[in-house]
Amino acid sequence: MDKGYVRPARLEDVQVLANDLREADRAEIQASSGRDPEVALSAGVRRGVTRVACLPNGTPAAIFGIVPVTTDTGAIWMVATNQFKSVQRQFLKECRGQLEDISKPYRLIFNFADARNSVHHRWIKWMGFTIIKRHEQFGHEGRAFLEFVKITEGPPCVNL
Repeated sequence: MDKGYVRPARLEDVQVLANDLREADRAEIQASSGRDPEVALSAGVRRGVTRVACLPNGTPAAIFGIVPVTTDTGAIWMVATNQFKSVQRQFLKECRGQLEDISKPYRLIFNFADARNSVHHRWIKWMGFTIIKRHEQFGHEGRAFLEFVKITEGPPCVNL
């Protein structure tokens, strides 16, 4: 990224990100899991393949990744800090390639986004996902969430 760059996430990135999360992302984590953002992000880094979008000075500004659900299905996620706007445009130019790279093992990637988080809805559509259902009561707080999916060009399906 001209104004920043993307690299593999490290556990030490989590505290920096958690301390400056966008309020909508913090609310989404709380509503879906009820967990502290630092705990939720640490779990994502430990369990999946994650990347960090950094500012030119190396400060993490967003984190995204895929956590395996089954051998051919992954759950994608992303949250950003208030600093992310300064590298957002360049990130959008590159994020489809990043997604393609981290989703190679999967035939299907999906997740649920807080219905209040309009920034996530735009990113989901930009990335080629389809919103397939609105769940009126979902997650820890029982709030409205949107379910979204994308079929990838992952490994071939097993013939039964």
